[in-house]
Amino acid sequence: MAKFSNEELLAAYAAGERDFRGSDLRGLSLFDTNLSDADFSESHLENAYLPYCQLNRIRATAANLRHSELGDAQLYQANLAAADLEGASLVRTNLRSANLERANLQGANLQGADLRSANLREANLRGANLQQANLERADLTAAQVQRCNFFRATGVDLSVAVCDRTTIYPDGYFYP
Repeated sequence: MAKFSNEELLAAYAAGERDFRGSDLRGLSLFDTNLSDADFSESHLENAYLPYCQLNRIRATAANLRHSELGDAQLYQANLAAADLEGASLVRTNLRSANLERANLQGANLQGADLRSANLREANLRGANLQQANLERADLTAAQVQRCNFFRATGVDLSVAVCDRTTIYPDGYFYP
């Protein structure tokens, strides 16, 4: 497993490298940086600090992003299938048309996130905060949304999600 420092990753990306699959990037700390179209599949990015970064169309399938800071990042059309984002901060993150199928978003903060047309099929959203998130046309089929907070979220269709009495609906009421 290749280990990259901040400087080494930026130099490799600037030189045209996009394949960082299986890399050790734990604790990566970059602010407002462009890493679009890179492949971080099966990489270790836990506790990464990546606010305001351009991560459009990245591939991070089965990547470990636990407790990472991705607030205000651009993840348009990112492939995060089966990624572990437990406890991650994704406040106001652009996840439009992102693939989050089977992703672990347990306890993640997605407040104000743009999840329009996102694939959240079979995702684990237990205890996630989705207040004021935009979920228009998002696919929540078989998504686990227990203890999830959707207060003032828009476009939410929970008819195919797995809810219980701890799920907070957009109107502020609990699931019946």
